Amino acid sequence: MGEVKIRTKAMAINKIEVERLPNGQVSVRKGSWFDVFHEARREPWATWYEQMHAEYGYAGYLEMAEALRGLPPVAA
Repeated sequence: MGEVKIRTKAMAINKIEVERLPNGQVSVRKGSWFDVFHEARREPWATWYEQMHAEYGYAGYLEMAEALRGLPPVAA
């Protein structure tokens, strides 16, 4: 049982979280790593992560691209 709890906690720690901050910037976090950047950089970063996935095959790159693109657009 303890092993299942450890896995669940580890999965939660490594979950990708993307949100738009009150100042309009985008915050992305995975575990202890995080970054904050302007909205205009969101799509270029998603494209970069897709390219890295295509080159190296690491699923985490594709997950990051999908998470960045999953953020709803800025309300007009």
